[in-house]
Amino acid sequence: MVAAAAVVVSLTGLLLWLSMLLGPWRLVSGLIDAHSHLESAQKALESGKTKDARYEALAGRAAVKRANAGLTSGGPLWDLVRVVPQVNDALGEAPHLVKAERFSANAAKGTLRIVQNALKGPARIILKKNGESRIRIHRIEQIGKTLHKVHGAVSSVERQLGYIDLGKLPNRAGPAIRSGIKQAQDTQKVLADAEAGFKILPGVLGANGKRRYLIGALNSDELRGTGGALLQFKLLTIDNGSPHLQRKGGTVYNVDKNRRIITGVPLPGGAWYQQGIDDARRFGNANWSPDWPLAARLTLAYGRASSPAFPKVDGVMAVDPVAIEKLIPAAGHFRSSKANANMKKDTVLPYLLYRAYQKFPKPQIRRAVLSDIVGGFYQNLFNPAHASALPKAMGSALAQKHVQIWMRKPSEERYMKRMKWGGAIGKARGADYLNVVEQNVGGNKLNYFESMTDSMHVKFSGRDARVRTTVNVHNGVELPQPRWFLGDQRLTGLHKPMLNVYVPANARLGSASHVGTLLPEPAPAIWSGGLPPEHMEKGKKVWSATLGIPPGKDASATFDYSVPGAVHTSGSRSVYKLILQHQPKLRTETRSVTITLPSGASGVAAPGFKRSGDTLTWEKPMKYDTELTVSWRR
Repeated sequence: MVAAAAVVVSLTGLLLWLSMLLGPWRLVSGLIDAHSHLESAQKALESGKTKDARYEALAGRAAVKRANAGLTSGGPLWDLVRVVPQVNDALGEAPHLVKAERFSANAAKGTLRIVQNALKGPARIILKKNGESRIRIHRIEQIGKTLHKVHGAVSSVERQLGYIDLGKLPNRAGPAIRSGIKQAQDTQKVLADAEAGFKILPGVLGANGKRRYLIGALNSDELRGTGGALLQFKLLTIDNGSPHLQRKGGTVYNVDKNRRIITGVPLPGGAWYQQGIDDARRFGNANWSPDWPLAARLTLAYGRASSPAFPKVDGVMAVDPVAIEKLIPAAGHFRSSKANANMKKDTVLPYLLYRAYQKFPKPQIRRAVLSDIVGGFYQNLFNPAHASALPKAMGSALAQKHVQIWMRKPSEERYMKRMKWGGAIGKARGADYLNVVEQNVGGNKLNYFESMTDSMHVKFSGRDARVRTTVNVHNGVELPQPRWFLGDQRLTGLHKPMLNVYVPANARLGSASHVGTLLPEPAPAIWSGGLPPEHMEKGKKVWSATLGIPPGKDASATFDYSVPGAVHTSGSRSVYKLILQHQPKLRTETRSVTITLPSGASGVAAPGFKRSGDTLTWEKPMKYDTELTVSWRR
């Protein structure tokens, strides 16, 4: 996040135009050099080359000083160029350019100070001593103050550029100035997020009293709404920046005695999975909802109801095996004695999700091995081998929902929602919406072999959208497989995905169909009269279907529906916005959106789409939640 603070004001076109005047050369050359050096500093920061960034930032500051000296020097040359009225007007705006570059250089300086000292050197945040790590709270607070100064510098960049009278500059200067203002505004949003994070971080790290967090390890082979079944968990305590990880891991089998169903937990609105599926009412199987805040609260509620000794925690973090794969290069490679294997980036994922089931078919032995691997990973994570690589890796895991966080304290939970780190179902006000969520109801681990594609075809009728969404699943398993991998389907290898299509609350289903076997289970997915059941959750309507898919085969479900008022007007333009959310998976689904434009649409703006006549197409693997916007003149 902090690398974006080195704002580079893209004024190249304007500066080159000024240089052709052969006027006050120190001014013009200083501005051009400042722009070049600060741009190089930003690129170096983003790639982690702090030495190069330091040189470029210092060179940029020196160039700004040279430009300022040229601005204030005066002399006959200045008098000569000011004879031309247009040139005189343009040079009258130069002080704002110089100040903008000076504030940009200040932002780069502050950013560099953070990047250089946060994770390396004597002032680093994480202090290692006697084989243990401690997070230095006072350094967190100092960095928060530096971020505030950087934010102020970037705000000043925007302000100085806003002062410039574009009417006194050539037309070619306008886009450059507006681009600089837009970049400064975007950077301020990033910095505002960072500042807010550093304000709550000391409390999260136990500065005001010991904190305790539950870290749940999800199994992506057996999908649930938040990414996988919860099979292992760890307890983490942090006291004034000193973390302590529970050495002995917990398993759901110690909490869910004999998979006992809990009936005394009050169910909040939207918990329709728990209302209709008995096995969802227990600690290790409560995360059916794709909304992690809801799933986390239910998980804790069932844990407390199952065991009086279940700990009270300040937050819950869901971590799936893909997150471990992303983080292990930063945390460090390690050897699992129980698995008798080295865990590296290219080996840990297949081992956790597949090889362990081959090598250790006995459940008790396999659980001990998996617990040892997860424990070894977390021990390294809190004492990382490559701390400087950790923020980027964690950022990727959070952005793709392979790590999801819920916090008990409202101010901290608001921040998780603000950063979209909590895996919540989005509100999607004034927009169409689609989220396809799968549950494995086959009692097996066949999501390891699965591939999914879903397609959305959109046409318009006035302000309404007419949508056809098809979800296709391929069962790629090849028999034979270990007994405990195939689970309840060990003889047939039948894959049984329960598909749940989330759409806007006002969507109206016209018809539905399926290709392949439609199964009458579980209860919330049973069709009636050729139509799927309908549920409501977090302001979204949900249609469900369970398919039975033999090895090597495909099956699909299709829903035809309308979304009233999906098209909005903005001036003379019609605007269609679509929010796409995704479920974290081992094998990322591919989603396509095809839009047929209304007859006579002109001036079409469709970022990210390919156009052929009146048809727009967009297709990508769903690694991130995505917002698409298409607009046209009526």
